[in-house]
Amino acid sequence: MFKFGEYKIHIINDLLGVKRDPSTVYPNVKKSDWHAYKDFAQNKDGTIQSTWRGYLLQSPNNNILIDTGMGPGPYEHTDKKGMFLQNLKKVGVLPEEINHVFITHTHGDHIGNNIIWRNNNPVLNFPNAKYLVSKFDFDHYLDNQNNEFIEQILPLKELNVLNLISGKFYIEDKIWTLPTNGHTPGHQCLFVNIDNKNKLVFTGDLFHNEAQITENLWCPIFDWDTNMSTISRTGLFNLAFKNDWIICTGHLEDKKAVGKIISRDGILFWDPIQQ
Repeated sequence: MFKFGEYKIHIINDLLGVKRDPSTVYPNVKKSDWHAYKDFAQNKDGTIQSTWRGYLLQSPNNNILIDTGMGPGPYEHTDKKGMFLQNLKKVGVLPEEINHVFITHTHGDHIGNNIIWRNNNPVLNFPNAKYLVSKFDFDHYLDNQNNEFIEQILPLKELNVLNLISGKFYIEDKIWTLPTNGHTPGHQCLFVNIDNKNKLVFTGDLFHNEAQITENLWCPIFDWDTNMSTISRTGLFNLAFKNDWIICTGHLEDKKAVGKIISRDGILFWDPIQQ
């Protein structure tokens, strides 16, 4: 648990994602270009891997979930099931105590625990929450539907908890969205203006790997529009560095999940903050 002023941030892991060859995820990056990052941005076997997770942000007024992981599974790459709901309860918060579910974007590994299906009927995992979803993402995937969208986003409208948002949307006076389109049409970060000293941003899938802090022109195959995602990524990185923002990442391993961007000889690097 991280505590900044009156705000608490909990990492809520779901499970560990698939091991992938870097060239599969970043096909435009030469294998030799990874050499400088192999000791800290890759596994020992040369693969890269993401942790599927969300966060719990506790303000003085609300319990806010940022993304809901990949879901219970089962999954082809592991015999383990998703642990998102169990890990939420471990930090002392019950699903019915969540006030807002903020979705950075509607890819499957960020929405998987929105809903549980029982007897072919959708049931909210967080029955007292407002679900905040980008209107641009919703409109795009409404016309380009996939199973995850059909199972975890569309029913929110039927259940009358879907709140489609765009632009700078305030959840509270000190908590608002930052549009960072590109990874998806409506990808959005969440900014928390804690106090004069602490500013915090949840970045979703603005970047996937620590190497992208330095190589911020690198784009994974998951980005919907690489020109837009690059502009969003470089813009936010520069703001975060210049203003000393705390960043809660979407997929870095636990010990590196939260940190800041620092400069060494004019080159940007990731500097984790330990719990």
